[in-house]
Amino acid sequence: MTEISILVPVYNVEKYLRACLDSILTQTFSNFEVICVDDGSSDKSGYILDEYARKDARIKVKHKENSGYGQTMNIAVSMASGKYIGIVESDDTIEKDMYQTLYDCITKYDLDFVKTDHYAIWNNMDGTIKKQLIKLTDDDTMYNRVLNPNKELWSYLLQKFTWNALYKKELIVNNHIKYNETPGASYQDNGFWFQTFYWSKRVMFLNKAFYMYKQDNESSSIHSKKKVYAMKDEYDYIRNIMIANNDKREELYKICFHLRMRAYLLTLDRIDMMLKPEFARTIERECSFFEETKEACYDWLTEDQLRIIRNPVVYVEDNVIGCKNITKETIANFHHIIVYGAGSYGERVVCRVKLAMDAMQSIQIAVTDLNGRNKECLGEKVYEIAGCLKYKEDSLVILAVKENSDVFMDMLDCLRKYGFSHIISVSATRLK
Repeated sequence: MTEISILVPVYNVEKYLRACLDSILTQTFSNFEVICVDDGSSDKSGYILDEYARKDARIKVKHKENSGYGQTMNIAVSMASGKYIGIVESDDTIEKDMYQTLYDCITKYDLDFVKTDHYAIWNNMDGTIKKQLIKLTDDDTMYNRVLNPNKELWSYLLQKFTWNALYKKELIVNNHIKYNETPGASYQDNGFWFQTFYWSKRVMFLNKAFYMYKQDNESSSIHSKKKVYAMKDEYDYIRNIMIANNDKREELYKICFHLRMRAYLLTLDRIDMMLKPEFARTIERECSFFEETKEACYDWLTEDQLRIIRNPVVYVEDNVIGCKNITKETIANFHHIIVYGAGSYGERVVCRVKLAMDAMQSIQIAVTDLNGRNKECLGEKVYEIAGCLKYKEDSLVILAVKENSDVFMDMLDCLRKYGFSHIISVSATRLK
């Protein structure tokens, strides 16, 4: 009988997939199967999976149309025949003794799951790898002992990753643990993480690390700036599980609120500038709602986190976007607004202009020289300033760099050389 089913969800990872599979197939523990579910990859990932399956009978491959991470993982779980389940993301790798160590621990102590520290890794320009140890917790008393997470609720505040673990399959099947099947690959592991803690009675955390969590895969969900409400969906999913089970534990609701707010701060930092104001209003509404339900708890947030959570709209307006002198009145008399600068100042000015402009106005972003590159700023194509000359008589140009810096003065000279008639700085100071 197969002891471990290792689940590998796959979507457009041809660059990393071979290294991932090789690290699994060279495990010192050998009684396992590898369940690879290809979520409609459009690159060569599917061919690589089939190639490996032909070489090693332990690899089982299912190809399907793209439907998202949640459904992909639920299918993988349904295909698993092992007594225990492991998860390896297809752009990551594992050390060769990972599953032997986890298997020895979970069987020795009859655990529902065992979880470990992990490494975050980056590829350096010289071909070497930067590796950083990420601990589950700074509280050493949580390690290397059997505990019940529902009697020690503090354990819910440990790192929430799902792949640095080995789970008893009975835990997942008997408690109907499912991934949230929202679209895309949008943090659906949060709901799975919560359910494994929620239904477990015997778990252990090991202060060892075997899993290599890749940080520089540009297509990874950790880099997505568009999945605005994915975290809200997951924590609503988690809360609904508690409600459906008539859970009355006030402290657990407060812990989940805390985790929700931390997830919202991460989202607020990650999403596109234009999306931040509305998401800040969402945070504000959610805080009010959970204060009314008595679930809100701010005790575990840092001072910096609390300052943002208490006034998210003000934080976004004043600290993130700024440029508050760029108003509807500032740009009112111009059909064309040219934002000259596409860096951090440029993003803030573009956001402010887009919030202020009406349907009859247009915006264009420009830099001095693109050097042959294609560049975007908040979803808008960036042009060279020399290509904007046809608008120079009836355009307002906002010089979107630090005022009075050397770059500012050079760009101002450039605008004057080209004969632009209406120029202002970020502070809305008239420059010509």
